[in-house]
Amino acid sequence: MGLSLEQRPLVQSDQHDVRVLGPIPMETTLQSTKTEGDYKILGIRPGLTVSLFDIEIGSDFAGKFSTEPCIAIDVLFEAVGQGWILDADDAKVSSVPYRPGRLYVMVAPNGAKGLYDVPVGSRFKGMDIRVDIDLWEKLGATDTLSLLNDNHPLHASSGNETWVGVLPLSPQTTNIARSLFQSGMKGGDDLNLEARCLDIILTAIDTLRQPRPSTAGLARDRRPLQRAYELMLGDVARAWSLTELARECGISETRLKAGFRATYGLPVYSFLQEARLKEARRLLEMGSMSVTDVALSIGYASLSHFSSLFSRRFGIQPSKYNSTGD
Repeated sequence: MGLSLEQRPLVQSDQHDVRVLGPIPMETTLQSTKTEGDYKILGIRPGLTVSLFDIEIGSDFAGKFSTEPCIAIDVLFEAVGQGWILDADDAKVSSVPYRPGRLYVMVAPNGAKGLYDVPVGSRFKGMDIRVDIDLWEKLGATDTLSLLNDNHPLHASSGNETWVGVLPLSPQTTNIARSLFQSGMKGGDDLNLEARCLDIILTAIDTLRQPRPSTAGLARDRRPLQRAYELMLGDVARAWSLTELARECGISETRLKAGFRATYGLPVYSFLQEARLKEARRLLEMGSMSVTDVALSIGYASLSHFSSLFSRRFGIQPSKYNSTGD
């Protein structure tokens, strides 16, 4: 079946060539994987493009992306995995979990670099709207740029002059996004696609200016949740319990469970498992440890259980990463 790629301007657009502000699938690792599905890049007007995707990741999908100065607005219908903002030296600055049912906004006035990692076999479905800075200002949204900092209630991640927020997605906006998606995927309704695209942009602008009060709880717990995140990454082999983490971070177990999932897209224990498996992959790629030693070093006493989890996550037996044998 393979991956179907399309890039075109809308019929009413005065663009001749679509200027892509974000990742270009035709030039990335997408084509070298066994990923299947549809990916369309549509030029709405100069300075505005929308990418629509409904793909199934056929191999471990991890890579680097970069973008020109822009505002990126994303709606994910189905998604797992995460991305990272990179600094000037390509070091990870801050992570952004991918999860459905949210509106993501990335503000990158000077462009941005990052990494993405989406698990094998997962479905990735949604849209990415890119607005260049000039058009954002013409839409009367210049004031939003000065509002976005670490204290903004919708702040999720930031670094290297790039800000990422996770916005609530109302049923009305969800319906607008689905209408846009269907118009773009089916074709033949470009006017509706442009109208719905502008609706989503205006929703994002209004929400950034006046975030809902319900997000105050997550803003209050941002530091303890970040502390829990860092503690688990700093000692993946430890059998962390919710009670221990909550006590270490000065937060209740209830708020830890709800806030961690809302912020990072995974329950606490699922996040710890993902962190362990990625550390295992890193150690195995170094080739200096046996599979058994790697499993023990990240907290798995059962080799068969570790092998099963690793194979399910990365689509390959852990021994394939290891050159020393067992």
